[in-house]
Amino acid sequence: MGNAEGAQNAAAPVPAQAPPEATAAVVVLQPAQEPAQALPVAAPTLPAPALAAFALTHPIPDGGLTLEEVIAWLQSGGYAAKVVTREDGKRHIESWSQGTLFNIFTPGCQSGRCGSLELVFAFSSKGKFDVSRLNEWNSDVPWGKAYYDTVNDPCLDMDISLSPGGTFESLNDQFGTWNNVLSTFVTKYGLR
Repeated sequence: MGNAEGAQNAAAPVPAQAPPEATAAVVVLQPAQEPAQALPVAAPTLPAPALAAFALTHPIPDGGLTLEEVIAWLQSGGYAAKVVTREDGKRHIESWSQGTLFNIFTPGCQSGRCGSLELVFAFSSKGKFDVSRLNEWNSDVPWGKAYYDTVNDPCLDMDISLSPGGTFESLNDQFGTWNNVLSTFVTKYGLR
């Protein structure tokens, strides 16, 4: 997990963006054409006979995505994303949702492919956050685990499984959920 204070000051936030859309069975997705939206755009619909003949899913490669493929997926959807290398040599991604900085970690990668993403938001309150409020979040919201770090700063975390059997449609849906949950968390606790 990254340093909450360093993460907040690392880069300026960007405006809100629409979640990326999957349009082909390739890693680089087509950029969103519509203005920013709070929810992901649904997969295209076909007449019922076409549904039987054509699968509407675009599979994620076996083993998951590389760090570079995750960045390409984010950027193709209009999100800013960059790789950050820590002092210990481990790399992760920084991105922004609706002006809020968050990190994407890739635990358990094998041969450069990562079977899951860990989305993490950490807010530096300089230890002034009432951590007892997080129990309410965890009992009321089924997505996004809230916790506090060693200096009582609030954090939010959500895992997304990419493999086996992941699709870009599922990834886009789960990322849309992250955007909504993150926005709700930041607003509920005044973390700006």
